[in-house]
Amino acid sequence: MAVIGRLKPGVRVENAQGEFDLITQQVQQAHPERNRNGARLSSLRERISGRLRPAFFVLFCAVSCVLLIACTNLSNLLLARATSRRKEIAIRVALGAGRARLVRQMLTESLLLACCGAALGLPLAFVATRTLAATRAVSIPLLQSVTIDARALVFTLLAALVTGLLFGIVPALQVSRWDVPETLKEASRGSSEGGRGAWIRGTLVVSEVALACVLLVGAGLLIRSFLRLLEVDPGFRPEQTASWRIETGGRYNTPAQKDALYDQLVRGVGATPGVESVGLTDALPLGRNRSWGVAAKGVTYTRETYPVAFPRLINPGYIRTMKIPLRAGREFTEHDSADSQKVLIVNETMARRLWPDRDPLGQIALNGREEWRVVGVVGDVRHGALEQEASSEMYFPIAQNRDWGSLDLVVRSKLPIQSLVSSVREALSRVDPNLPNSDFQPLEDLVDQAVSPRRFVTVLLGGFSFLALILASLGIYGVISYSVTQGTHEIGVRLALGAGVRAVLQLVVGQGLRLALVGIAIGLAGAFLLTRVLRTMLFGVRPTDLVTFLSVPLILSGATLLASYIPARRATKVDPIARSRKRSS
Repeated sequence: MAVIGRLKPGVRVENAQGEFDLITQQVQQAHPERNRNGARLSSLRERISGRLRPAFFVLFCAVSCVLLIACTNLSNLLLARATSRRKEIAIRVALGAGRARLVRQMLTESLLLACCGAALGLPLAFVATRTLAATRAVSIPLLQSVTIDARALVFTLLAALVTGLLFGIVPALQVSRWDVPETLKEASRGSSEGGRGAWIRGTLVVSEVALACVLLVGAGLLIRSFLRLLEVDPGFRPEQTASWRIETGGRYNTPAQKDALYDQLVRGVGATPGVESVGLTDALPLGRNRSWGVAAKGVTYTRETYPVAFPRLINPGYIRTMKIPLRAGREFTEHDSADSQKVLIVNETMARRLWPDRDPLGQIALNGREEWRVVGVVGDVRHGALEQEASSEMYFPIAQNRDWGSLDLVVRSKLPIQSLVSSVREALSRVDPNLPNSDFQPLEDLVDQAVSPRRFVTVLLGGFSFLALILASLGIYGVISYSVTQGTHEIGVRLALGAGVRAVLQLVVGQGLRLALVGIAIGLAGAFLLTRVLRTMLFGVRPTDLVTFLSVPLILSGATLLASYIPARRATKVDPIARSRKRSS
């Protein structure tokens, strides 16, 4: 059983666990005839969202990286804008404007940009949040309760202020350090920005590429991990199979009444045209789990090593309907009734753990004080999650175990499963018109929901990485384009002296490629260290996956070549004579 309790103020889970262990010992001493039951305490928050917390932390880091890249781009744009206004700013300083006033002006402009961006982003965030909360395609706990509340609005405001200061501080400090007389002389000669400004702009671009590289490596690892997960064999065949949850309510109280009801349901649905087979179970794969103590007869265990297994109550047609492979022995039959010998089917993992050196068929398993003879061994089914290794599982005949309430009716069809929905519901209604029969679920949806949290994280991280790649490419394009504009005179002189188009292309593209290669080198080093955080989220892929670490530099280099080629082509079309006349005038 799963029990929810609230601790007293100041009491920790560890303290409560100690009290439960003491109570368990006292109960077992007072009632040794009872099963060896105990309690394992855990935080409800950890139980609900603990396994997703690392994924959300990674997504938050990805969003922060995208935000930093956007801030870097804006810093470059504001720096270029400030450079084009250097004569205006120098005149203002000469007329008495203080350095602090100039810094304040630049930061005010950047904060205004950031707040306007936040104001435009909030309506989009409202729509996106509502859409995400309403979806049923993602199985994330409490997702439907997610809203943009006052805390989110305050966080957005703080984020806007911080980002405004972040991308505005570099241009502001650069402006405050300008030498006024020298700036006025350079402006009158029409010269370009100095080497310090170009170095700052290049450094910002390198930072963009490095951050984009880290994001792309992380996204690549998760995408490859997700593809590996889709290749995992769940142990059953979900195709053309669906389930209906059968809730009997209080109308069927005795085991005989329930046995008769389920027998009629199986026969009625099984006679429906297009139905291949019908099965019953109290727990579908990839759903809820519970564990029962089980032991091999004749073997002594300690309390710490006492084996446990996931119990499944099934009818004779369930294994065949789910197409769970039978490795040895037989399936349950109609002869496995309440009056016959108690029998059990175990999975391969349980057979190895309880009888590692013996044939499990015919062995006796102890569940409580009852003995169950193993009559079959089936393949492992991933009941917890696709990325989790199979655990010990044991299958009991429904007729021999009364520890059940509602059951799932599993139907395998020879036709597309959707075409049988109405026919199966009619068959259920003929058995009992008051029986709820709307809880229909294709088993392929069950598998899809099991991988939906990982797919959700992978898609989001992939989207953020693609956005980071676009922003980094735009940053490279902006720097190279600005550099071409500032160096038009130099390019014109080179062309006039006989430099060919290819030489100009190599000069301009090479500048962008050098910046990108430095950023890629830094990004790969950072990714090599930071992807260790993803270790718990990866499946079938190592954090140092060679394919990912080789493909990301190729992608970034290709994007850099494209972003640099456009301004490079524009540079080759410079008219050296017209440019020289303009420069002289």
